[in-house]
Amino acid sequence: MIPGDSAEFPKKATLAELAALIGGTLEGDGRLEIVGLASLEDAGEGQISFLADLKQASRLEKTRAAALIVPPGLPPFPRPLIRTPNPYAAYAKVQTFFSSRPRKPLGIDPRAFIGSGAEVGEEVSIYPFVFVGSKARIGKRVVLYPGVYVGEGAEIGEGTVLYPQVAVMDRCRVGKRVIVHGGTVIGSDGFGFAPDQGGYVKIPQVGTVEIEDDVEIGANCAIDRAAMGKTLIRKGVKTDNLVQIGHNVIIGENTVLVAQVGIAGSTEIGKWVALGGQVGVVGHIKIADQARIGAQSGVAHDVKPGEILSGSPAFPHREWLRAQALFPRLPEIRRGLSALEKRILDLEKKLGGPEEPAKEK
Repeated sequence: MIPGDSAEFPKKATLAELAALIGGTLEGDGRLEIVGLASLEDAGEGQISFLADLKQASRLEKTRAAALIVPPGLPPFPRPLIRTPNPYAAYAKVQTFFSSRPRKPLGIDPRAFIGSGAEVGEEVSIYPFVFVGSKARIGKRVVLYPGVYVGEGAEIGEGTVLYPQVAVMDRCRVGKRVIVHGGTVIGSDGFGFAPDQGGYVKIPQVGTVEIEDDVEIGANCAIDRAAMGKTLIRKGVKTDNLVQIGHNVIIGENTVLVAQVGIAGSTEIGKWVALGGQVGVVGHIKIADQARIGAQSGVAHDVKPGEILSGSPAFPHREWLRAQALFPRLPEIRRGLSALEKRILDLEKKLGGPEEPAKEK
């Protein structure tokens, strides 16, 4: 049986309960019943909405929301409010409350394959055509959707969800409460080849991948196993779709990797780092904690803590902005320089040519 909606859905909550959920300051009737969350434009009776940026406060004029989540600096407003320093995070928590649906465990579908010596925890949902290799370990409340491959000796932690066509290769470990979206491969061979006469010799990739707790991996990502040792994705990391993480890379806690980021082997990335879309990072460098790299940048050197870089090759973001402002004017600047050079040459001819440079005594 496929899990369905709970009888308790849809959910309801008072405004006071939502304020407690997000840790916000309530203004207005805390007994007001809220049945859902919607955008400022779409919200109606019984629904709450949110304003993340005070610059967009004009959007409040036409909203029909019953209550609002707003930043602390918003002037008094004729609607019940929950004030919080981070309305966007508060929105995420409230939306999670209203949209999450308790599901009954499916159990193990008879069309799934469970290898010899594999350990499977309680309350799992293992869908048809899942393959679990021998001596693998599947924790409690794990969900494995159709087409998931779990290799020999691999480990999937409690409460983790692997969406269709995810592959966790031999001996790799995925922690607790991890979400991995469809088509991702964890533990593919690292890109290692030694040039030799007439071609290349493949370097055996004998290490593993370890993904710690509370990580979310997007769709169609590739996380290579280490040549030796392990590729390590630490707690709380979030990756977008189409991200490539090379062998022996270490990604620090709560780092965010946006779509199409590519990280070459043996690079170490610190905590709370953000790499924008299509950032490319060479191998064997270190990007320190809280660094920010702009989209489509190429990073070829170590990055200091908190540094903000853009461009390819990447350099400080403020300098990059000034350079960007000049790019459209380069043809005009070139024409001006050419004209100035011609005028100088004409003046030199009129004056009888340039003077000989003075010789040092």
